[in-house]
Amino acid sequence: MWASPKYCIAVGKILDSIDKKVHEKLDEEELEDTVENAKPLFEEEVRKMHEKQIEHEREICSGYRDSPYELDQWEQEDLKREFREYELAKIALEAAEKKLKAWGCFVQKYCE
Repeated sequence: MWASPKYCIAVGKILDSIDKKVHEKLDEEELEDTVENAKPLFEEEVRKMHEKQIEHEREICSGYRDSPYELDQWEQEDLKREFREYELAKIALEAAEKKLKAWGCFVQKYCE
């Protein structure tokens, strides 16, 4: 198995950061540095980092598609739904225009 040096360094920095936070919490709570005490704190820090990552993906990365030339399944469904809504609105507008035309000159006199 091979990993790039940049990746290894990044992972090392992340783990060092988590380790530092866990030891700070252990010191604050005056707990002994054991696996039993550190594991819940470690999991809490990882959960916080994961939540931040998910939040970042939702805020910053949403809206980008895999291919600029194709829509994914959900985008296709959204497009089809919006097109159906457009067609229905167009039909409703045409029907409303016919009703207004039946009023003839009264539309200009009383509505404009």
